[in-house]
Amino acid sequence: MNTNKYRGSIAFRYQLLYYILSLKDENLQKFLKEATLMDPRFKGKLDEGEAADIWDRLEMAAVANATAAVEQPPIEDPQADRVMDDAEMKTEKYPRTVQKSALEKLFEDEDRQLKEDAASHTAGRVPSITEQVQKELDIYKRLPRIPSGQDPVAWWWSKRDTLPNLSALSNTYLCVPASSTPSERVFSCAGHAISQERCRILPEKANMVIFL
Repeated sequence: MNTNKYRGSIAFRYQLLYYILSLKDENLQKFLKEATLMDPRFKGKLDEGEAADIWDRLEMAAVANATAAVEQPPIEDPQADRVMDDAEMKTEKYPRTVQKSALEKLFEDEDRQLKEDAASHTAGRVPSITEQVQKELDIYKRLPRIPSGQDPVAWWWSKRDTLPNLSALSNTYLCVPASSTPSERVFSCAGHAISQERCRILPEKANMVIFL
């Protein structure tokens, strides 16, 4: 048996494995740094020089995510072709009118003018997806950080109208659990709920017990 050849093959395999793991570790580090900037609690923790490249990657990811969302075919409404009954037709025929308050009546002309000005302003050139993402990033960078005890997912949900593209992108990063402890707790709970002593428990009942 050629020992040198065997040792050389083992060494090559270890080098290849180390290279693959280093690539995975590099991609993992990039993902973690991007997730840090997408977390409004820790977005100012990275150095400015290091954060510049990460902001660029987040911009490209947000543009790609928004572009993919635009290119998706529209979801057909199953109720679109449904025939309305008499009650619904009466509701459509006589829509409910909203009573204006005294303040709205007082400033009715000014409100109408504001709506017309806003419509004429938005009727101009529509910014591209890249410009929208860049504007959202500028706004997000200027926003102050939130306390560490506040929920970042709820914070992004509250910003879904102001920062729609970044809010959608945040789901990609913030959905990843920080540790495997919650999933391990679920498996432990499932082990107590489904055992040899309770082998006749129905799947529906097991799901209810684990959920509780």
